[in-house]
Amino acid sequence: MKNLVTGATGFVGSHVAEKLIADGEQVIGLARETSDTTYLKHIGADIRYGTLTGPASLHEATKGIDRVFHVAAMTEEWIPKEISWKINVEGTANLLDASLENGVKRFFFVSSLAVMGFKNHYNTGVKTDYAKSHDPYIDSKIEAEKLVWRFHKFGLPVTVLRPGFMYGPRDRRFLKRILSKLESNGFMFIGQGSNMLNLNYAGNFADAVAAAARTEDSIGEAYNIANDDKSLDMQTFIYKVADLWGYQRPQKHLPVAVAKIATSLMEGSAKLLHKKEPPLLTKTRLKFLSLNLEFDISKAKEQLGFKNNVNIDDGLSITKQWIEESGAYN
Repeated sequence: MKNLVTGATGFVGSHVAEKLIADGEQVIGLARETSDTTYLKHIGADIRYGTLTGPASLHEATKGIDRVFHVAAMTEEWIPKEISWKINVEGTANLLDASLENGVKRFFFVSSLAVMGFKNHYNTGVKTDYAKSHDPYIDSKIEAEKLVWRFHKFGLPVTVLRPGFMYGPRDRRFLKRILSKLESNGFMFIGQGSNMLNLNYAGNFADAVAAAARTEDSIGEAYNIANDDKSLDMQTFIYKVADLWGYQRPQKHLPVAVAKIATSLMEGSAKLLHKKEPPLLTKTRLKFLSLNLEFDISKAKEQLGFKNNVNIDDGLSITKQWIEESGAYN
């Protein structure tokens, strides 16, 4: 089968492409003309050029394709709503149109656990209703997922996978921000640090995607994909990172109520002044640092045989090795 992976030159998409190739699949990465395709070519992927905002290029890119893995998305937290909407919603619509027109047999959409709400979650299942938050990324992913289900009704066989926060080799943002704060002794817990994390090692998530692709039983289904270590709360995770990199364990705590007020003031001021960089605290960062993000992944375990093959300690060690060898954080 011919498999087209969008976002294949990026962090998560490269892991999906890598896993499919390891399984003996033919992979074609969708890339912009200006993208660095070195790694994709190194692992044996072919390249087709196109953009989510270019319908004609997507029509050409999906010709002869059996399965589309739509991983690409605008995930930046501090961007205008229009940009997020153009890429995540309109871009997804363009790809769905092209896939349906060209007779694509399967369409896999990488959504986000965030579509189920900017709130505390306690073993939240996949059937939970969408909950908009006025966050450009989250709301655009909700609308994109709605489009995917609409096209399923039109006859396009779809599967939706919802991951949480992602880390692993080739991640150039998530851990980098945490390490920067630990290095400067500027990391601060919001609340007690006992909130659970919906963390994903990228390789584990790619395993879930590949597992969904191996069975037609996943057609028309959505799956939560996250860490299932019930002992992994915020403090445990940050202490693991600090210990592995040799930084002092942070001891500062900011009450949640104070953090909410500070976030509102910081975001309001930054928007008023048209700041291009996000403030110290944003709603997205507050969500990660303070909310309990525990999701039920039993459906993925039962139907896909999913399990987190790489645990948090091994995942962090592998990531650290990649950071040191690549010099990506220098």
